[in-house]
Amino acid sequence: MNHQSRTINGQINVDSAPEESNSSALYQRYYAVYRRRQEALNLIRQLNRTIKGAQRHRGLSMGLLGGNNLFHQEFHQLQAELERRTLLLQAMASAGDNLLSDRDQQSLKSAWVTISRDWQEDTVIDNYELHCHLIEQSLAMMASLSRELEQPIQDALGESSAPKNTTNSYPSRFKHLEVLHFTSRLLPAVVEQIGRIRALGTYAAAAGFLDSHHNSKLRYVIQCTRVNNEKLRHQIKRLEGILDEDIGLLSQLKSYELKLMFLLNMVETDILHEGAINADSNRIYNLATDIIDVYLSIVDSGIELISHWHDVDMDQWLESGIAPS
Repeated sequence: MNHQSRTINGQINVDSAPEESNSSALYQRYYAVYRRRQEALNLIRQLNRTIKGAQRHRGLSMGLLGGNNLFHQEFHQLQAELERRTLLLQAMASAGDNLLSDRDQQSLKSAWVTISRDWQEDTVIDNYELHCHLIEQSLAMMASLSRELEQPIQDALGESSAPKNTTNSYPSRFKHLEVLHFTSRLLPAVVEQIGRIRALGTYAAAAGFLDSHHNSKLRYVIQCTRVNNEKLRHQIKRLEGILDEDIGLLSQLKSYELKLMFLLNMVETDILHEGAINADSNRIYNLATDIIDVYLSIVDSGIELISHWHDVDMDQWLESGIAPS
């Protein structure tokens, strides 16, 4: 009698135990990789929202330092929200698989405390630079976390051959990497440049003047935005060719590019000129915020798409019938 594939009195034959043990170990390893990648996605989501709040905080605080007191209510509400987001981010990072090091967590905490405490006593340039430092740190962490998602799970498991008919074929992997780069690096970097224009432009319009130091910073960031917007335009065309309608908001970037060009031209015309500045700080802040919010909603859509593909990868891995290793 072949005892390897039979049961006796409803009990599994002990001869099958080694195979069952190997199989269980494989699924445990798979889930450990899956869970780590899901934690990376959750941290990227929360970092993106925290960055959005920090960018707004910078724009509002610089407007207030420039003399626009209409920003007070929104600023104080946002400061309380950012305090909670920072604490949540710390809790998520501490509970995870050390995706953010203790040093990273402490750096974010210290940067936020420095920005939020006694901000009224900061010089404008200190306020600006401290915010930029926090946001740059957060963007670097997003980029680092995205690298957790670049490798197919089969490769992370050390499987010698990927299952057939999965999203890990070359075209699908190419699509995955394109969206990952666009979502976690390229588009957030462009948003940060627009955020810097919002902060400097809002301050200059509120104060009615711009010293040479801030003037050069504003000119430089406008120049960088124009250059990177060209890269963004080419990347959007590439994504449209491979994504069909996977990111539904992608088409809005085309229409909002016109708004972005209008913002850049308005700042150059109304602020970066000789003589007194008569620009409206509320108008600059609100126009830039409208553009930034749409761009960041596309970042959110990209993250959700990658998360969806992550689940599809799991389903297709289960359907592929890989033999336990």
